[in-house]
Amino acid sequence: MKSSFFILTCFSFILLALPFTGMNAQRQAGKGRLKEKLKASHAAYITQELELTETEAQKFWPVYNAYRSEIEGLRFDADRKSVETMTDKEAEDLLNEQLETKAKEVEVQKKYVLKLKTVIPARKILLLWKAEKEYREKVISNLKNRRRNE
Repeated sequence: MKSSFFILTCFSFILLALPFTGMNAQRQAGKGRLKEKLKASHAAYITQELELTETEAQKFWPVYNAYRSEIEGLRFDADRKSVETMTDKEAEDLLNEQLETKAKEVEVQKKYVLKLKTVIPARKILLLWKAEKEYREKVISNLKNRRRNE
């Protein structure tokens, strides 16, 4: 009797959990599609703003993608507990980690500026930085507007 109750309970739990796993999979797929759309939109924006020729674009994107990948690999863990609940020691450690990350980002930028200069002129590298900032601001603005309208 106990084993049939246990089996029935497990079966009921599985039936109740199935829709949630499907929703989570849909949510993950939606995030993946959004990420791909943003990546394509970003590439189009950068290409347009830098007025890359076909030849420049072919050389530029592999270097730029390697740069972005390296920078993203440096990002510190943002999923820490709230600053309000941190101890002074944890806050000190986080400050030091953030400063080290920023210093590493500058070193990566220096390395890739040298590589990018072999592909595009310095003026376009400055335009790249400007375009990245503008694109980021547009995306943030669009997200804020979406949230207001929901």
